[in-house]
Amino acid sequence: MPKVTVLMPVYNGEFYLREAIDSILSQTFQDFEFLIINDGSTDSTREIICSYDDPRIRLIDNDYNLGLTQSLNKGLKLAEGEFIARQDADDISEPERLVKQVDFLETHPKVALVGTWYKQIDTQGNLICKCQLPCDCTQIRWNTLFYSPFIHSAVMFQKSSVLEQIGFYNKVAIHAEDYELWCRIALRLKIANLSDYLIQWRIHPSSVTATYENIQQDTTLWIQISNIEHLLGAEEVKRWSNGIHLKSIIALWLGELEELKDLNLQQLNQVIERIFHLHHAFCNYYKLDWEESKKHRNEVLIYLSTQLLELAYDGLEREEYNTLQLLNIAFRLNFSILLTKKTMLLFIKLIIGTRLFREIRQMTQYKFRLEQD
Repeated sequence: MPKVTVLMPVYNGEFYLREAIDSILSQTFQDFEFLIINDGSTDSTREIICSYDDPRIRLIDNDYNLGLTQSLNKGLKLAEGEFIARQDADDISEPERLVKQVDFLETHPKVALVGTWYKQIDTQGNLICKCQLPCDCTQIRWNTLFYSPFIHSAVMFQKSSVLEQIGFYNKVAIHAEDYELWCRIALRLKIANLSDYLIQWRIHPSSVTATYENIQQDTTLWIQISNIEHLLGAEEVKRWSNGIHLKSIIALWLGELEELKDLNLQQLNQVIERIFHLHHAFCNYYKLDWEESKKHRNEVLIYLSTQLLELAYDGLEREEYNTLQLLNIAFRLNFSILLTKKTMLLFIKLIIGTRLFREIRQMTQYKFRLEQD
C-alpha cells in the first residue's frame, strides 16, 4: 500500500498535462500511486497519459464526463494511500513538494490537512508573482470565513481523518467544491500551510476560475455566508440588513475597495463593529484562551487598520471619503501602525496626493516656466 495517493482528475487537459505529470513523477519522494481520472476527455489527454511507462500511474477512464466534483469523490474512494495529495492537470509541483508535506503530516499527527505557498505562472510557465498564505491554524480558520486559504492543487490530507469525520466533496458547491470542503475540515480538525513555494499555479483562459467565474463567485458567497452563519446563527445574520453588511465585511477584509465605495463613514464603522463581533464569536467557537484571543485580535486590528489606509488612499483619489477621518479610524484601531514602513509609504502617497500638494506643485511648475521664458 503506497504512503501517498496523488489524485488528478483531468478533462481535455492536453495543453499542460505533460508538465503536470512530469512534475509528479520527478518527486524526490517515491512511495506514491499516481491516480489519474480521465473524465471523458475528447482530445489527446488519454494518449498522453498512456505514453508513460511508469507503474506508479493508475489510469481510470470515466465512460462520460462526470465533472470535477464527482471525479474527485470517485478518486477518493479508489485511493489506496494514507495521504491524499491533489494535483491539477495544468499546475506544476516542485520536486520537494511531497516529501515536505509527508514529513509535516507525520510529525504533526493532529493536523489533518496541509497546503503550501505557491507561485503564480502564465500560460508559458513564466513567473507572475509569489503568493503567501496564512500558515497558523487559527489564522487559516479565520480567513476561511472570507476566502479559500489553500490552493487546491497544493493540498495533502489524511484520508481516514477527512473521509471518516468530514466526508467527501459537496457536489452542490459548484466550482468551489474545494473551498467548501476546507471550511468543513477547518471547523473540526487542525489545518496548516507550509511556508515553502511548492506549487506553480497556472493562470490561463480555459481554467475553471476563468471559465466559470460568475458561478464560482455565487458559490463562494454562499459558502462565506454559511461560514458566518455557523458562528453567529442564521437569525442574527439575517438581522444584519439582509446580508448587506456581510458583503461589506467580506469586501473590507479582502480589500475589494470598489465594493465599499457606496458606504458612508457611519456604515463603515458599523462594518468594523460587525467584524469584531464576528471575531468574538470566532474565539468562543474555537475555545481560544485569553492569550490566543488577544494575540489574534491584535492581528485583526493591524490588518484592518492597513485595509483602512488603503481605502483612505483610494478614497482620496476618488474624492469620496474624508481622508483624515479614515486615518483617524485606522489609528484608533492600531496606533502603532504609524511606525510601520508600509504606513509611512502610504502616508507619503496620501500627502503627495492631496489637492494642496498638487496646487503647490502646479504653482512651482508655473513659476519655473516663467523663469525659463
